[in-house]
Amino acid sequence: MKIKTITKSALIFVLALIAALSVCSCGGGGSKTPAVADIAKAITDKYPLSAAMAEVTGEDKIKNVYGFDASDYSEIAAYVNNSGVEQDEIVIVKASSPDKVASIKEKLENKMTAKLNQTKNYLPEQYAMIEKCEVAEKGDYVRMIISPNADDMVSIFNAQFGE
Repeated sequence: MKIKTITKSALIFVLALIAALSVCSCGGGGSKTPAVADIAKAITDKYPLSAAMAEVTGEDKIKNVYGFDASDYSEIAAYVNNSGVEQDEIVIVKASSPDKVASIKEKLENKMTAKLNQTKNYLPEQYAMIEKCEVAEKGDYVRMIISPNADDMVSIFNAQFGE
């Protein structure tokens, strides 16, 4: 009878250990590497794009709008408002390598600075919105989210990494 109790206790211990190890390995500690398209979809599912928002696609257009060479990134999702007034823009880039991150971030910061300069004297509400936003990096990913909902969109972005 004592052996059965020890065996049951040992079995319970082993099962608990396996469960604990599987939880630890699945947690990833924020090291998920989501697809850029999945991040963009999570954001646009909650905040659908307006009719004025257009996706920036094609190597030539991406190079023209952002200055990125195709070799700089492995994935990109970019949406820009073409209304001429609204300055909303969502850009999520996965750099092709860690050494490309700083260059991508700098180009997006330059883009944001240009938007600030364009709106400063003519569109004060848009200027204020842009001013509250930021360009940021997370590992090999760089994002520029300009929107009245930017704070929540950034939270959605971060959630894709398990945070």
